[in-house]
Amino acid sequence: MQLRKRNSKSGLLSRLSLPIFVLIVTFIALFTTAASYILIRVQNDHTLQMAEQSMKFLHRNIQYQFDTMNNVAAFILSNQSIENLLEANYQETFEAADNYYTLETNLQNLSLLSLLNDVESPDVAQQSYVVSLALEPGSGLYQMAPDDYYPITGIFKNGDLRGQEWFHKLSSGESQNVWWGQKKDPINAAMIYSARKKTSLKDGRSLGTVIIGADTRSLKSMFDNAHMEKGYHLLLDETNRVIYSERYEFLEHAGDFPYVSSLKGTKGALLTRIDGENHRVMFETLKNGWKLLSVVPESHFSRYTFAISALGAATALAALLVAGFWLRRIVVRVTVPITRLVSAIQRPEVVEFKMPLPYQHTGIYEVDELNQKFAAMLVTLHSLIEKSFTEEIERQQLQLELLHAQINPHFLYNTLDLINCRAIMAGDQETSEIVRSLANVFRYGLNRGYTWISLEGEVKQVEAYLHIQKMMMDDLTVDILVSDELLSANIVHLILQPLAENAIIHGFADRHTGCRITITARVKRDNLVLRVEDNGRGCDANTMNRMLQEQPERDTNMKHSGMMHSSIGSGYGTMNVHRRIQLHVGESYGLRYVAVEAGTCVEVVMPYHPEQP
Repeated sequence: MQLRKRNSKSGLLSRLSLPIFVLIVTFIALFTTAASYILIRVQNDHTLQMAEQSMKFLHRNIQYQFDTMNNVAAFILSNQSIENLLEANYQETFEAADNYYTLETNLQNLSLLSLLNDVESPDVAQQSYVVSLALEPGSGLYQMAPDDYYPITGIFKNGDLRGQEWFHKLSSGESQNVWWGQKKDPINAAMIYSARKKTSLKDGRSLGTVIIGADTRSLKSMFDNAHMEKGYHLLLDETNRVIYSERYEFLEHAGDFPYVSSLKGTKGALLTRIDGENHRVMFETLKNGWKLLSVVPESHFSRYTFAISALGAATALAALLVAGFWLRRIVVRVTVPITRLVSAIQRPEVVEFKMPLPYQHTGIYEVDELNQKFAAMLVTLHSLIEKSFTEEIERQQLQLELLHAQINPHFLYNTLDLINCRAIMAGDQETSEIVRSLANVFRYGLNRGYTWISLEGEVKQVEAYLHIQKMMMDDLTVDILVSDELLSANIVHLILQPLAENAIIHGFADRHTGCRITITARVKRDNLVLRVEDNGRGCDANTMNRMLQEQPERDTNMKHSGMMHSSIGSGYGTMNVHRRIQLHVGESYGLRYVAVEAGTCVEVVMPYHPEQP
């Protein structure tokens, strides 16, 4: 009788184990397949989205470059003073000399639109554009101009341009604004040009041709910032010649490429085979008729497919092995308790976290523990969901702030460019100096988002800032004593300017004459020591050093203690500088106050890095 019962129990176990195991296998297979499919789709879509965003980034910035060139040309075409210089008549050729050099000076000023000198020394404004006028006999300055056109900023006769194809299009009225690429002799630089006819605002007669040129090196940073792991970009003119690409040479003819000749419409995407591999070609047309292409191998979009599939299969296999091992041990003893547990967790009140999981005592340690841990897991899951939701909101806010950081400097520099241009045109050198100093403050202050900067760049940033302060203060003397061999050292960005600002705001709060700030640098035992010293009202060096060593949570007390020399709690205050240094180079470095007879002296101690770390 007992044997029969055992056989009956054994048969029941087998009958329960098999369907449950089949169910588990099916569930794991479906879940793994669905999860793998979703992950693959999400990853592929994300890769495609990144490629599209790279394309949009390039299109927006290249179009901005072209719009700027159009704006320069439009300014020349509509400016009344330039109009008067071109239309004036002279009895003798030498009488036009003053107006000729005035106009040439205006063109030189327009070629210095940008205050961002990324290529060479930031002390000298570099030419952003080549701005030239090819005059016709209808202008009074025609006889003064050189006979041969040379692709630099200046005034020339248009005689040797009549054979150019673009000049024929412009003269015949076929196009109001022509664009082309050309190599600039003798340095053989690749250039982009646009040209528009200058006609008299009075009687409509032709006075000349306005030609605006830009070096293609100005496009390099845009393409570098939109770099793709796989694939490349092409910027093509209307005749499908390469203007810029990471793969092809300047002015190389791309019209014979099958994927270029098959492009239809102003924008879109197509799949084609290039070098025996499928590629996705995305393209968009600029306002001047040029096309921007992004060519990406199709394999780049599905590069994680195999890895995700393999990981899913391994996960499913591991889950099946674990399930098969434990199933025969627990199915009998835990079937009913687990059924009750499942029934409980399926209640809407539990799933929606409106009530805790009901407690049940089964006498089985594993099941009871599972019940308790599952209840705790639900609580933790609830907390994690709330935390994840909060972090997602913060992430989106940070992304929005990053977008603002990318757009606002763009607008700021454009505005400063315009102010500087107007100041130069008006002959207001003092305003021009202020604008240039302010532009350098922002350029070095933003530092393209990089953490490290050369000591030379940091010094130039604080020089520009103090230059503006000297214009606002009656009696401020600045001494910056940094040897040339230390200028190449790399330091954490934005260190000196907050310390100099503290000296002006707090150290000279009650002083208006004889104000002095001294900035020095030296190397001491493999450490770079920067010192900012002022002759202001001073502070207690020991108290300040003790405050710098206290924990961040005590910042509020420090800020209201009345003993602080600087706004330590502020975003760019002393504590911010101290923490950033320690974050990037270690806790043993940072700021330290030095006791002096008069005023305040603070030193920045960092490892000496002749090269960027």
